[in-house]
Amino acid sequence: MTGLEMWKMPLQKPLSLWNDTAIRLLDVRQLSVLPGNGLHKEVLPANLLFFAKGGHGRLVVDGAAYPIAPFSVCHAGKDAVIELAAAAEPIEYTAIYYKAERMHSEGRDAASPRDEGDFLQMPFGFSPAKRLSLHQIVEQIEQKWGAGQRLESFHANALLQGLLYELLKQLQTDGYRTPSEAVDIVTKHIDAHYDKPLKLEAMAELVHCSSRQLQRWFKQQKQLGPMEYVIQVRMGHAAHLLKHTSAAVQEIAQSIGYRDMYYFSSAFKKYYGTAPLDFRRTAAAHQAYALPVSTVRDEAVSSRRSNDGIVVAHAKGELRLRQPPKRIAVLDVQFADQLITLKELPVGSVGIGAATIRCFPDYLQTRLGQFKPLGTCEQPDIEAVDSLRPDLIVCTQMHEEIYAKLSRFAPTLMFHRNEDWRKMLGIFGEITGKRREADDRLREYRDKTAQLSERLADKLRGQRVALIRPRDTFIRLHTSIHRTGAILYEDLGLPAPFFIAGDYVSDTAYHISLESLPEVNANHYFVLNNELFQERVTDMQSSPLWNSLSAVKKRHVYTVDASNWIGSYGPIGINRIVDDVAQSLLA
Repeated sequence: MTGLEMWKMPLQKPLSLWNDTAIRLLDVRQLSVLPGNGLHKEVLPANLLFFAKGGHGRLVVDGAAYPIAPFSVCHAGKDAVIELAAAAEPIEYTAIYYKAERMHSEGRDAASPRDEGDFLQMPFGFSPAKRLSLHQIVEQIEQKWGAGQRLESFHANALLQGLLYELLKQLQTDGYRTPSEAVDIVTKHIDAHYDKPLKLEAMAELVHCSSRQLQRWFKQQKQLGPMEYVIQVRMGHAAHLLKHTSAAVQEIAQSIGYRDMYYFSSAFKKYYGTAPLDFRRTAAAHQAYALPVSTVRDEAVSSRRSNDGIVVAHAKGELRLRQPPKRIAVLDVQFADQLITLKELPVGSVGIGAATIRCFPDYLQTRLGQFKPLGTCEQPDIEAVDSLRPDLIVCTQMHEEIYAKLSRFAPTLMFHRNEDWRKMLGIFGEITGKRREADDRLREYRDKTAQLSERLADKLRGQRVALIRPRDTFIRLHTSIHRTGAILYEDLGLPAPFFIAGDYVSDTAYHISLESLPEVNANHYFVLNNELFQERVTDMQSSPLWNSLSAVKKRHVYTVDASNWIGSYGPIGINRIVDDVAQSLLA
């Protein structure tokens, strides 16, 4: 039975059960949890509605983990055991405690304890549609309940009943068709059945969507397709068995779903760059433990301390570092940014641009000091990496094809290029023994953006801000899912245009025509520009339609460097974007 079916059953209870159920609001609290200070296991005294206002992490309800992100909602019934843990930043949330009980109806016996609103006992967690309007209802409930007046408390109770209706209605009609829910269900299905035949069409049916839609959601959430994830999980298990058991290759192949040993060997070599037996022979020489991604705890990317060092979970499994590395080579400029933030320098770093240029962003150029250039992210100089004799290499999934070779030079970590910079700063803090400094930088960023958010709110008073990038045949309108859009709309709380606000946003950007630009109806525009698309920006800004926009007439247009705003993955670059926003909107 799928999650959707489980929900539709209770929602199809007889009408009398709904009519005889009374909702009683018990308490409303505004709370927060800091990273490292998770909520210890707690048995709920009543039903709980959990609304996240900010931060990322997870809420575990009776052993089932639900991801927490801004605007996400979770529900747990009375007597459920919950745990809440923040990732790299605090989770701020509203906790609404309520009771659902059956009323005594004429001609009916009193309800038994198990009947008492039992359709509201089931846990769930998702990112809701119309999240801003639901967020406003939650704020109303907080205000009404906090007033301490009987009539206002009565209104808060009525608002809660309407809120529950909206959430349950979405679960009934939409099920798990939001991207994060769909990907989570399919991911868990793959993790549990990787040794069985798995077909894309069957996995799409699990979440009531098309194969193409599932492919698209997977790419957005995990930067790889569902069948690629199947291979990743299977190869992770194979590597673990090759390293830690003496099982024959054929036995290992069969245990992970391959009936043909030769096909498995070919697939393994393509994935890791070496044959299974060669992999086994060289594995003992490394400190890396090739645990598959599917066995890494709850976060695909994380770090933790152990009795004999630090364990970092990354795209290829887990890597145990027994002591902080002294010579770190990085194959993406964002990692140089992370190290410089912690007052550490890479022993070598790639640059940006063409392979022969090897330049660096201006905000890093003067801080890098003496280091060995390693080519560019797209074309790293492998021989130069080897000559450094690094203690640790940090790369991205762009370097999938050379990962096995890099791992022979030194222990190697692989991350997604668009991993959350806050999480990455915490990991680099652990690696370098400077977790406290990393936490300080994160705290400074939270304080900086919180203060600026208040100033911007006072200045803009609801005026909406758009982030656009003209391309060859369209204009890219970035949303809050995009890394830079998240800075504007989540970290700084800027109002997004109605065009990309309100309903659930599933793309990092929408492609619109110049003729559709008036429909965005923003009061302020940040225009991303660089040399490559300078001509497109000029064409747009010289068009009569562009010049007819109210924001253009009021000179509320700010042209910014796309290489910094789009290519800034690290803390220094991110802070520069925040400074640019302040300088533009507060001028």
